[in-house]
Parts: sequence; structure tokens; C-alpha cells
Amino acid sequence: MEFGNSIDSKISINILKLNMKNTWEYYVEILKKNLFIYALLFTCFSYTQHQPMDTKQTKIKYGSIIEIKLQEKITLEDDLCISLRSFSHKNSVDGTLTKASAYLILSIHGDKKEALLSTYSNDHLKSEEELNSFEYTKTIEQENGMIVSMTSQNNDRFIFWKNYQIQLKEFEYDEFLKILVSKKTL
Repeated sequence: MEFGNSIDSKISINILKLNMKNTWEYYVEILKKNLFIYALLFTCFSYTQHQPMDTKQTKIKYGSIIEIKLQEKITLEDDLCISLRSFSHKNSVDGTLTKASAYLILSIHGDKKEALLSTYSNDHLKSEEELNSFEYTKTIEQENGMIVSMTSQNNDRFIFWKNYQIQLKEFEYDEFLKILVSKKTL
């Protein structure tokens, strides 16, 4: 009896292996035949990340505060285009400050530049003079009574490109920026 059972077992195992091999080959054939459809499906899912930006058609004048929303493109009076592409957020290594950044694309007459404007979690503690000046001097009285004067720069709140200056005025994460754009005459 045992001998008969072992032959039946071997036959069953061989049939199972044959079925598994056929099943695997069947799935490979289906994948080959439908590869185009799968590729089309995956590109549809990634399409949402590459939607075209909305464009404000009006020509905005320099010197005014401009609100630009996420995925929006604005055009200024001499065809300077500014697009707000995305936002990012980073924590400092020591956990004291956080930095939020907005990624912009600047372009005019075929020239293009990617730039960013950033704000820090302690910006609300700074004076208007500090926030609105690229370079400012701050005087601090130390505990020992010594007065120290230091000059600092707001590199993250300003972009200088060609003869344009872009200054961050207001920052609402994942929604919009308010910027002041000025043009230096040469």
C-alpha cells in the first residue's frame, strides 16, 4: 500500500509542478500582451503631478505686492514670468528652527532660473526693518553691558536675478506667496 501511495504522491507533485509552471507562463504572457495598457495606467496616475500652471494674463506693474498661488504663473509688464512650483519644509538638526521654502521659476525672453524664497519659524520675532531689508544692522546689549553691533543679511527672503529684485512679503505654506517685485534700471 505504501508503495502505491508514494507513486500517487509523486504523480500529484509532478502535476502540481506542471500546473504551477503553466500558471506562471500564463501570467507572463498576460503581462506581455497588456504591457501597453499597464504603462498607460501608470502614466495616468503621474499626470496629476504635472498639471499645467494657471496663468494670470494681466500684465502686473512693478512695485506692487503680488499674490501668487501654488501652480500659478504671473506675467509682469515686460514679460518677466514668475511661477510658484512647490513648497518644502525642513527642521533644523538641533530642533530649534524650522524653515519653509517656496520654489519659483523665473523666466524672461528664453532665460530661465529656478530660485527659492524661505521663511523661518522665528521670523515673527524680527522687526519690520529686519524682514524688509536685505542687509540690516542690529545692536545688542550683552549681559556684561557691552554693546555689540552686527550686520546680517536676509538671503532667504530676497532673489536678485538680472536687474530684478524679488522680496518675500508674506508666506502661506502650500497656498500662496505675496512678493514685491522691483526692477532696477540700468
